[in-house]
Amino acid sequence: MKGRAVDNSRRPNISWFSAMETALRVLFVTPEISPYAISGELAEFAGSLPRHLQDLGAEVSVILPRYRVPEIEALAVEPVFPELWVPLGEESVRASVWKAETEGRTVYLVDHPRYFGRDKIYGTPREEYPDNDERFIFFNRAVLEFIVQSGLETDVLHCHNWPAALIPVFLKTHYAGEDVLRGTAVVFTLHNALFQGEFPAESLALTGLDWNLFAARKLSVNGRFNFLKSGVAFSDALSTVSAAYRKELLSGKDAVLAGLLRPRSKRFFAVRNGIDLDAWNPATDPHIPVRYAPDDPSGKAECKSALAAEFGLEAGRNTPLLAFVAHLTPHKGLDLLLESAPSMVRLGFALVVAGLGDERSRQSVSRLSKAHPGRIGVKFDMGPALSHRIVSGADMMLIPSREEPCGLNQLTAFRYGTVPVARAVGGLKETVRPFRSGRAGGNGFLFRGYNRRALLDALKRARDCFRRPDCWAAVMQEGFRERPGWEEAARSYMELYRTALKLRRGA
Repeated sequence: MKGRAVDNSRRPNISWFSAMETALRVLFVTPEISPYAISGELAEFAGSLPRHLQDLGAEVSVILPRYRVPEIEALAVEPVFPELWVPLGEESVRASVWKAETEGRTVYLVDHPRYFGRDKIYGTPREEYPDNDERFIFFNRAVLEFIVQSGLETDVLHCHNWPAALIPVFLKTHYAGEDVLRGTAVVFTLHNALFQGEFPAESLALTGLDWNLFAARKLSVNGRFNFLKSGVAFSDALSTVSAAYRKELLSGKDAVLAGLLRPRSKRFFAVRNGIDLDAWNPATDPHIPVRYAPDDPSGKAECKSALAAEFGLEAGRNTPLLAFVAHLTPHKGLDLLLESAPSMVRLGFALVVAGLGDERSRQSVSRLSKAHPGRIGVKFDMGPALSHRIVSGADMMLIPSREEPCGLNQLTAFRYGTVPVARAVGGLKETVRPFRSGRAGGNGFLFRGYNRRALLDALKRARDCFRRPDCWAAVMQEGFRERPGWEEAARSYMELYRTALKLRRGA
């Protein structure tokens, strides 16, 4: 089934003018949100951007599954739809929807104990949940059923990553005739196209969609049902989180995804992520041992001492303390870190590693720490308090990613006078300006090749600058001058929503 064509000769109708003149009603459809359900950078995005959209006059609410995690369980919730029947395959499954008012916004929670009564979002450290296809097909249908059955008027559905990618498909098939959704636009954001939600073809039976869509490769890739690429094909507008990552996706290694995106490139936009400047502020941060500010960063030395003690490291004032904070996976550069760490120690660095990962990754990192006592410290944790202590106490933030659509570590590092040493990929090469001796303006150190030699060359340049106090102070101050907040991104998303509405409503 084809999406409705845009008739540019038709005058905008009264409902289109009304949506432009009144507050935009936006519903975020997301599998995660900070601080309640966190897996990656999407959680920070979904937790921060809505507040800034509201500052610009939008009415923003969020809908996600009601996982059984302590942060969600602690919310004060009330039932808004105690009995919601959701089509799933040849059956109808009973769900419920709850509502919480938190931080000035409404959060809706889709509840079904069999699908979401778990303490993880996508799976355990050992493996993904085997029924993720069924869980998120159900979630996508439940969101649209809730809108239809409750009459929740929505101008824009902003959907995120593969777990919400079937919303645009269902909207233009099963729900094409629903009055409450007539004219509702879909913006689909690809935060990380490495994760696509690919499942056996048989999963399509749970959607109730026509098999002709699968045969025509609108939903399928190499004979498998691909959620993310389905969302790309059916959304009114697409976005990703940096211009560099957009370029990589359009010409990248995933030829099928690039082939889908290129014909839609005029509907594919880049809006760089930001961070919450109030939460990430060393002058007011409640998590760090000593607060400090750009005009007097002397407190950072005490934060460094406390961090070294916490990780059992010998890292005095003259020892550069390097931090790696990320999921312990290959796309975050774990293999390159493991290969290069002994050489880092020989170069005079101390290293802090913090992250979550599978058992094999944790064992590899633990062996590394045991082989270099007092020089490499490890914690299998990515909690907010620890992350703040690390960024305040480290001298440098190591970001050796294979892929990095935007990256947040370098943005938080700037705020704390912590200098990024990063691979020139995705959003990292947009935000980290390489330091060059004799030139002003550098706020970090970059390397291009994904190999040990390139990484160590960058670390040598960083170490040499670190040993010259005037040089290091200049690089730190360039980072302090960055203001990577959400304000500009929020304005760009407001324009993107208006663009999506014009495309959807034929204006």
